[in-house]
Amino acid sequence: MMRGNGNLFSAKVIATNKVYYDDRLRYLNVRTLDGQIGFMAHHAPVVVAVDIGVLDMQKPDGSWEHVEVGKGILQFANNRLTLLVDTLETKEEMDIRRAEEAKERAEEELRQKQSYQEFKKSQAALARALGRLEFYKKTYM
Repeated sequence: MMRGNGNLFSAKVIATNKVYYDDRLRYLNVRTLDGQIGFMAHHAPVVVAVDIGVLDMQKPDGSWEHVEVGKGILQFANNRLTLLVDTLETKEEMDIRRAEEAKERAEEELRQKQSYQEFKKSQAALARALGRLEFYKKTYM
């Protein structure tokens, strides 16, 4: 048995199209609607709404993994974390040029007169594009 197992928790990260991670972690940091929140072993039970942003995970060996996630929900209870998100992209899957174009399109749409529904859709598209760009800068710069 590995030493330091008391510092680990079970984690499952699931996107709509795949199970991305299903193993133990030392640490996980995610953006919620109320700001960043970090999880370590034996965190108090909680359910939170996850916002678009970078998900940082520290594996048992100490290495880090960073992915861009969309909106979702996270539950931590009994030393188990479950994160369900609508989208998840690794740096290898990300197309930075497409993200820049999406950002410009969304900004242009926000400058035009729109219905409330169109405005919210443009606002969400801009948030996704900005999240991708933030993730790209964090992992490549």
